[in-house]
Order: sequence, then C-alpha cells, then structure tokens
Amino acid sequence: ETNYKSVKMMHVDDEDEELLVEEGKSRSKSNSGIFPFGMCACLSVDYYRPYFDVNTEDVVTRIKYAVIFCGPGSSQFLQIVRDKPDAYGPWWIATTLVFLMSVTSHLKSLLNFSGKDNYEFDFTVVTFAAMAVYFYLGLLALAFYLGLNYWLHAPLTLLQCACVVGYSLTIYVPISILCVLNFIVWPALLAAWVLSSLFAVKAIMPMIEHLDNQKNAIFFAVIVILNALFMLIVKLNIYPASTS
Repeated sequence: ETNYKSVKMMHVDDEDEELLVEEGKSRSKSNSGIFPFGMCACLSVDYYRPYFDVNTEDVVTRIKYAVIFCGPGSSQFLQIVRDKPDAYGPWWIATTLVFLMSVTSHLKSLLNFSGKDNYEFDFTVVTFAAMAVYFYLGLLALAFYLGLNYWLHAPLTLLQCACVVGYSLTIYVPISILCVLNFIVWPALLAAWVLSSLFAVKAIMPMIEHLDNQKNAIFFAVIVILNALFMLIVKLNIYPASTS
C-alpha cells in the first residue's frame, strides 16, 4: 500500500510538471508573438507593435496635454509616458508637420509672388522640411536621453524621451498654418519655440525637480538652445523672407 501511494504521488508530480512545461511553452509562444527576440527581430512587424499600442483616445489626451500644458492634470503627462510610451503620436505629429510646412511655405511664397513668370513649385522644400523635422526629433530625443541618464542620473528610455519631444512639436502644427501670412511668421515661430520649450520643461520637471538645480538649469538651457536652432532653421529655410 505504501508503494502504491508513492507511485501515485510520483504520477501526480509528473502530471504537474508536464502542465508547468506546457504552460511555459504557451507563455513563451505568446510572448514571442508580442515582442520577438533574435538578431533579425527588428525585421518583424511584431517587434514594433508595442511602440504603436495606443488608441485614438490615448493620443488625443497626450496632444491635449501638449497644447494645454498649463491646464489641470497636465502634470500627469510624464507618468503617462513612463507607463505607456508610444511612437505613433510623435511619428504622425512629425509627419503632419512636414506636410503642413511644405504646403504653407508654398502658399506663403505664392501669396507674395509678384513676378512676371509663372510660379514654380519647389519640391526641395518638402525634402528639407522632412530632414529638419525628423533629424530634430531624433537629435533632441537623444539629447534628452543622454542628459537625463548620464548627466542627471534620472533614468528614462530613448522611446520615452522621443515621446516627450514628439508631442512637444504639437504646437508647431497650428503655428505652421499661421505662417502663410508673411507678417506673422516671426511672432508665430517665436511663440512655438517658447511654448514647445515650456512643455518639455514641465513634462520632465517632476522627475528632476529634487536634483541639483545647477545641473537642471544647464540641461534645460541645452534643450531650449536646440529648440531655438530648430526654429531658426525653419524660419530661414522653410519660411524665408519674401523676395518677390
């Protein structure tokens, strides 16, 4: 009888072990479908799926915080980004900005055109706008990442930094529409520079406000300067002064 019980317990243990193995296999399969690993994982669509795992409500909420950054609840932006960063919003904001800058730049030139020859569409503006916006998004995100992780020792992933920078470009979208009017280009772009910089500062502030104030000031100064350089590049190359 004792031998029978021991054999029965061993049989039960084997069944439990098989169940655990099967459960582990199913979990690994499900996880591999969500975020594949390996040298060629980046060539799979599933690899990028977590970066775009947001719905319309999520994106609209983040855009609202970016535009009305001084409103109630806007301080939650950093917590939202840390919990669930996304590349969907920054990508479409940057792409929309490239499109609007290209269109409004030509509308501005067309409105101020007074030559005798026919107006010619300059496609190089589209290329330059794309290079400027995407390069700025990547450069500032990298500056955020390096400054926060290695200068201030406040850990934030590169995607989270890109999320903050991408949504900070939101204000440039309506501003670019105003730039159709020649006399308002400078005031509009200066306002975009200030508002974009203030949003980036407020978004990161809860994370570093307890750190060294001097280091914080240097970090934010670099961010504001890079933002100013982007604004000047946009003004001088995409919305230059009309020469007719």
